[in-house]
Amino acid sequence: MWGSGDWIVPTFNGRLRVEKPVLVNWLHLAGFAAAGTNETGARIGSAILTILTCLLTWRIAAMLFRPDVAAWAGIAMATCLWTGITGRAATPDAPLAFFTTLALWAFVRGSIAAGDHWRDGPVRLSSWTATTIGVACGLAILTKGPVGLVLPLAGMGLFAWWQAAADPGRDGAWWRRLITSAIAAWRSVRPGLVIATALAVAAPWYIAVSVRTGGDWPRGFLLIHNVGRFTSTMEGHSGSVFVYYPLVLLVGMFPWSMASVLVGHHAFRTVATDSNARAGMRLLVAWIAAWVIPFSLAGTKLPGYVWPVYPAIACCVGLFVADWIRAPARGTDVWMRWAWVFLAASGVGLGVGLPLFVARVAPGSEWVGLIGLVPLVGSGLAWICQSLTSRRAAVACWAATAAACVGLLVTIGPAALARGGGTRHLLACLPAEGIRHPIASYRAPPSTSFYGGLVADRGRVTPLEEPAEVAAFLAEHPGAPIVVDARFAASVAAVLPSHYRVLRTTTTLPESRELILFGTDTSATTGRLAEATPQPLSAPKQR
Repeated sequence: MWGSGDWIVPTFNGRLRVEKPVLVNWLHLAGFAAAGTNETGARIGSAILTILTCLLTWRIAAMLFRPDVAAWAGIAMATCLWTGITGRAATPDAPLAFFTTLALWAFVRGSIAAGDHWRDGPVRLSSWTATTIGVACGLAILTKGPVGLVLPLAGMGLFAWWQAAADPGRDGAWWRRLITSAIAAWRSVRPGLVIATALAVAAPWYIAVSVRTGGDWPRGFLLIHNVGRFTSTMEGHSGSVFVYYPLVLLVGMFPWSMASVLVGHHAFRTVATDSNARAGMRLLVAWIAAWVIPFSLAGTKLPGYVWPVYPAIACCVGLFVADWIRAPARGTDVWMRWAWVFLAASGVGLGVGLPLFVARVAPGSEWVGLIGLVPLVGSGLAWICQSLTSRRAAVACWAATAAACVGLLVTIGPAALARGGGTRHLLACLPAEGIRHPIASYRAPPSTSFYGGLVADRGRVTPLEEPAEVAAFLAEHPGAPIVVDARFAASVAAVLPSHYRVLRTTTTLPESRELILFGTDTSATTGRLAEATPQPLSAPKQR
């Protein structure tokens, strides 16, 4: 798209890209214009929007609860593991999280007066508020499709229903109250205006791309990558309905998830007993449920699908932390000791697990296991501070531990592993210029096209899907290197010529996906292969 100047039809590596709408491509193109066609250009849009998402989280918590809650919520959002990992990734996850959080912020801002709180009863949105929500949802539709409108509306509608059902002035049997409150909730969030505004924002591009591609793009996107991903498992991304996303959120919110049981209990107690914070917590619970439940029922599951719930979870963490500092509930001090124990255990896990993983991926960089000392030291300091009756200092140690540990994991960690992990390392053995052969990929990640395109003939990497396509490609381009997902190495090796070898293997981060570079001795620069001697096809996993 950058080379052709076409900002309408999403293309990648010379082919129509039907997986996602165009907004993430616009971010990439704008980044390329500002920083060049490099990693910075591809990532800078996501990084900026992630920072804005953290600021929105802070503002939402301030409007729902108190300024001290907002501070801790913003810190939790900015220093959790998933923000560090995905916050700068060249994917639609960061823009989707921003635009949906923007819609949530507009909903909160337009529903309550500054310094006031909701009471039990129906929610009422002004035309301006509904229009603002619609604009944010329209941009979310341009980022990831219908989920950018349907799920935010579901979260707001579920909350409005909860509020209307709790209205003490609503009479009648319980089932009648549910029906009448549902009708009142539907009217109160003004879905007609929200949907009309969202479509006004998103429809022009959807119409244009449909016309330009003869209907191929909407057909592939809506039928395959929406209906297909929900009804079936694609690309091997499956998981338990009940376990997958709870585990994803526990890992993604690390190290703030060390007190997840306490945070959950505090949320339940807030809804049940705290008249000032009850409605705000209802909104957070409704928002989380609106995202986690549908994606748990979907056949295809990926960790990034639920990133829009992290701001709500961070607000729950912020409320728990602020309340624990101010006036802890009975027994909370004792249970917080377990949070520090879990934090220390995570440090032990990092100290042991990272070297074992690195020894397999990039031998010689096992020292990254020292990052595990950060949670160990932080948990000890937090324990001491709590023992000295300084809960604020204990939480400050927790926050410093989060910032330091996550910061090291997503900066020093990948830098240390760069020579042994990732697609860039895999393709570093190919000549930087003057390559004689095209490059092909067999079910490899998109990063193969980015890094391979820098050295491939005409800047394109040919994607292959079946072994027969591999044989046909090599018949036309003898000696061309091929990047293969290790899961399919046996089927590809069966059709490769006898003189092909394993030139190099690597493991991508953070998904730990193994890739193999097949080729001939003349496919690569001999001097740059000193650390990875070509191996026979019978041992594709040997390093």
